Amino acid sequence: MPRHIRHPGLHDAKGNELPHRLVEIAGVNTYVTDAGDGPPILLIHGYGDTADSWRRVVPGLLRDHRVVALDMPPFGRSDEPPKGKLLDFYSEFFPTFLDEVELDRTTVIGHSLGGAVALRMAVENADRVERLGLVAPAGLGNAPPWWWHALTARALWQGALAIPSPLTTPIVRQGLKGFLALRLFADPNRLGREIKHLVDMHGTRQDLSKLLAAGHACIDSYTGHLLERSMDLEIPLWMLWGRQDGLVPSVHARAFARAHPDAKVHVIDDCGHYPHIEFPQRFNSLLRRWLDDTAPAPETRKRVGAAA
Repeated sequence: MPRHIRHPGLHDAKGNELPHRLVEIAGVNTYVTDAGDGPPILLIHGYGDTADSWRRVVPGLLRDHRVVALDMPPFGRSDEPPKGKLLDFYSEFFPTFLDEVELDRTTVIGHSLGGAVALRMAVENADRVERLGLVAPAGLGNAPPWWWHALTARALWQGALAIPSPLTTPIVRQGLKGFLALRLFADPNRLGREIKHLVDMHGTRQDLSKLLAAGHACIDSYTGHLLERSMDLEIPLWMLWGRQDGLVPSVHARAFARAHPDAKVHVIDDCGHYPHIEFPQRFNSLLRRWLDDTAPAPETRKRVGAAA
């Protein structure tokens, strides 16, 4: 019997849970939350996470935007995609997804792996992405970060996981908890609930094996040329990073700023890999300022819609 994971869910400012559904995209059942009215914003979470990672961001966006968030296959409540290179799957998946949820042109905000996916989507589907926000995005370096290799070291992890023992799950959970506390947040002591939720999602032999497989599928698609490919983008760009990010080095923010001198790039002190969880008020303030400053004129939006 499958385990029941208690997901936080996404809610509006009054605490009402937002409507959600399963949508079949490219043959894969995909969990989607879709709510609000106004210019659309698509939120793409990071590796091993779910749409719920945006729970401290969504209520503010719903004031004047339609917000769409999903669990990227194979994470969370979505099903497994076909075997193969995961980033290449996403390149085919997301244009179909945009069609299915009727997003002709949208602002996209992606975190970590979702940032790499969002940036790649903007490069490959320039007509579909109106503005792009990146939160500690993966994929800007010349090779995957070391932790990606560590997380997906098949010989190390799978050898341990292959040993049948009632202690396997407690060992996995403790190992994950230690790794995430060290690398995820600048101050893990005040974010124990967030770490526990991630451990609950991936803390069994089966769940960790699934996570490792997804990581390997991402590594196989890592080219190291994403930043170079992004230099042709001619849309408003926004980036936010935690200076103490222990997963994806914040020095990549400087490289991005050099490549895109018109982009709004922010690096927050005393913050790790999850600025939208660690400092939601500051995150939302900076994001709101950028959204307001770059909002297309109503006449422009109407002409774009008519052209579509």
